[in-house]
Amino acid sequence: MKQVYKIGTSDGLNPSEAVLLIEVSDVHCCYAIVNYSDFTMVQFGYYTSEPEDSNDVLRNVVEHHSELQQTFRQTAVSYYTNENVMIPSKFFRYEETQRILQAMYDKGPNIVVTESVPEWQLYNVYHVPAATHGLLSRRFATGNFWHAYSIILKNGVASDEGGSLIVDFKKDNFTTIATRNNTLLLAQIFPYAASADVLYWLVKICTEYSLLQTQVKLTLSGLIDKGSAIFRALHQYFINIDFAATENEVRLSHAFEEYPAHFFSSLYKLAICVS
Repeated sequence: MKQVYKIGTSDGLNPSEAVLLIEVSDVHCCYAIVNYSDFTMVQFGYYTSEPEDSNDVLRNVVEHHSELQQTFRQTAVSYYTNENVMIPSKFFRYEETQRILQAMYDKGPNIVVTESVPEWQLYNVYHVPAATHGLLSRRFATGNFWHAYSIILKNGVASDEGGSLIVDFKKDNFTTIATRNNTLLLAQIFPYAASADVLYWLVKICTEYSLLQTQVKLTLSGLIDKGSAIFRALHQYFINIDFAATENEVRLSHAFEEYPAHFFSSLYKLAICVS
């Protein structure tokens, strides 16, 4: 595996008074340890898989960090996977949605997970790799588990008449949640290798859903800053751009001072779900 970031330390923090946050996909794993008493993030790690890795990236990260093998006061996990279906609650039928998901995606060695997103009157049905599910179930049997899309929607999305694009960047892909007037239009993960790829997908979303680039609100988080080529490209095509703000309940320790707070947005949104 490849280390992208390792910030801070949890030395001296009793794990029984800490919260462990994990976000995992088939190509990356990031985690944070949060002091429960004041909800301060004290440690963060971000890793990506390498072609020569014999095991999945989650297993490698857990085995590499002994502090993750302790018993925490709370554990919360975010599944970062694109194999999902959003079903309006009034049309939800468990057996039918399983068949829909399996018809859309190759089932393979996957577990089907269903979760309610009552804030949007939706059910999120998605695949989790069986190996990932098994490891998490053994290590963190009492943990809380959600899909990355569900976490964003649970944290509240501004109702903008001109529409809203919430975009969270990882190293090689980004999540986009598109909404307008309290209606979910799209939730999807897109790959990218250059700023032109990001621009292409976001402009295409606006075109497909009749969102005007002069009106839609673009909220950015994750691994992006104002000096990046991606931000400069977006600024040429979108008027209303903001970076995600840190939630009031979550703080960052002094070890994080040189990093923008929105780098850790997906994990502090996960933290709010268990606070």
